[in-house]
Amino acid sequence: MDAIQAVMLGVVQGLTEFLPVSSSGHLVLTNYHLGWGDQLPAVVTFATNTGTLLAVLAFLWRDVLTAAGGFVAGLRSAEGRRSEGWRLALLVLVGSVPTVVIGLLLRPVFEDLNAPLPVSLAMIATGALLWTAPRGGPKATVRDLGFVDALVAGAAQGLAVVPGVSRSGATIVALLWRGGSADLAPRLSFLMYLLASAGVAVLTVGEVAGADFDWGVLVGMTVASAVVGYAALFVLFAVLRRGRFRVFAPYLWLVAGITLARLALG
Repeated sequence: MDAIQAVMLGVVQGLTEFLPVSSSGHLVLTNYHLGWGDQLPAVVTFATNTGTLLAVLAFLWRDVLTAAGGFVAGLRSAEGRRSEGWRLALLVLVGSVPTVVIGLLLRPVFEDLNAPLPVSLAMIATGALLWTAPRGGPKATVRDLGFVDALVAGAAQGLAVVPGVSRSGATIVALLWRGGSADLAPRLSFLMYLLASAGVAVLTVGEVAGADFDWGVLVGMTVASAVVGYAALFVLFAVLRRGRFRVFAPYLWLVAGITLARLALG
């Protein structure tokens, strides 16, 4: 893999991890349409995932500090367990449970779906999901959300292990359906992503450590993913505030349609 290819994959990941269009699906289709092969090496997953993780940390650093500080305070005292940070940390942890269970159970099954045809079909389904998204609900603060809301979002995040299903799209739509506001839904979604992303890093770091790979290329891919991902977060929050989440659906249908047409033509 050369530097240009690595940076392009980093840019694709940065844009599509947070915009509700499926990063995994786009990486598969980018490889397919550009003739780079069907399978992505583990180092690509590790680098692009690390870049978007850093983007979320930078973008939501206040929420991250609130949740981390609240969790520590809650472990120390009853007063700490009455704080917003403690509540936020618990929501993230509770929501991560179904993600872990579903992800571990289904990941081996859906790894075989890393191919253009199933990815295209999943993108069509994701577009339909986005089209149904409400503009937002009355639950505007952390205390308004319940643990059932977090569990539903976590289940949606777990099902996003299917290539072509957008993780951000599935979790945000789930929270919007549960009455989350257009600001709170993506914040909780991406805080949950941090834990999932850290898990992916842990699972792939062993493969990366033993890989024969140009570390300069790896760093370039990570930086590209982080910078573009940070910008994509601004775009996503702006779109949600305007209640126009469904604008991404036609794009998904177009990409899927082009891919299906190419597959049909051989």
